[in-house]
Amino acid sequence: MRSVIYAATRCGYCVQVIDGGEIVYEYAAGNHKRESQTFVDPRSPNAVKLSQLRRWAKQTADQIAEERGVPTNLVEYDPDLETQLDAIPC
Repeated sequence: MRSVIYAATRCGYCVQVIDGGEIVYEYAAGNHKRESQTFVDPRSPNAVKLSQLRRWAKQTADQIAEERGVPTNLVEYDPDLETQLDAIPC
């Protein structure tokens, strides 16, 4: 059964589609205000605030779930994914 997980840190966010314990799709975005694929120091004036990154992560997860036919009750925030993202420097 497919599910969608997501997480956000001060450096960006990630959304994954999981099927049978495997990642079958992944989307990642950085924290830059104008370039979604760019990562900047969270203290930079060009960095998006964590609260906004969390909203975008949820919104993106919901959109991806809808596109892939995953029920909304199978979209969830994943603290383990957040821990993995935190280990990656901006």
